[in-house]
Amino acid sequence: MLKINFLGDSITEGYAASKRENTYVYLVGQMTNSITRNYGIGGTRFARQKVPSSEPIYDRYFASRIEEMDKDVDYVFVFGGTNDYGHGDAPIGKLGDKTLDTFAGAVDYTINELLKHYKKEQLVFIPPLYRLNEDSIWGSHDSKTVPCPSLKEYRKLLIQIVESYGIKLLDLTEVFGKAENNPLLEDGLHPNDKGHYRLAELMSSYIKSIR
Repeated sequence: MLKINFLGDSITEGYAASKRENTYVYLVGQMTNSITRNYGIGGTRFARQKVPSSEPIYDRYFASRIEEMDKDVDYVFVFGGTNDYGHGDAPIGKLGDKTLDTFAGAVDYTINELLKHYKKEQLVFIPPLYRLNEDSIWGSHDSKTVPCPSLKEYRKLLIQIVESYGIKLLDLTEVFGKAENNPLLEDGLHPNDKGHYRLAELMSSYIKSIR
């Protein structure tokens, strides 16, 4: 039986799903007859936050949680980046950064922390989905204190970094669709029950294709 870890933010945790059994992580387990483990924490990011968040758990950046993840696994899916754009205070950075204090550096750092425990072939990264107002230079709800690039640039940079390591990418942005009037989204960002089911279908099809 396959064993799969999912590392992510509120989408992975299951925010906006009506119950745990309707989250994409649970449904992937059902659809692929796998053991799935959910390491999603809402509000979290790749990059380290400079100014502490209102809730300390939001600052548990991705790499800080890798040590806690089960190591007996076939695949590790990493799905995030939307919160780095939305409300993280780290700059986006650039390809080649190696620090937790930029988005680019934190993605690179996360990959290298994962490679301490898992083989490259076991890793799959999922870039952030479309969201409402993703072209705002002030992030979500004008939460940024300095202007930032659009979510498209975060997505593009994550893809470049992951590809530079030869790690698998599962880009669902186009197939899941734009955020405007998307019936799969609860609030322009978080998948509802139908959205989680669609994510599970897409991921399960991909998992079956790479087994």
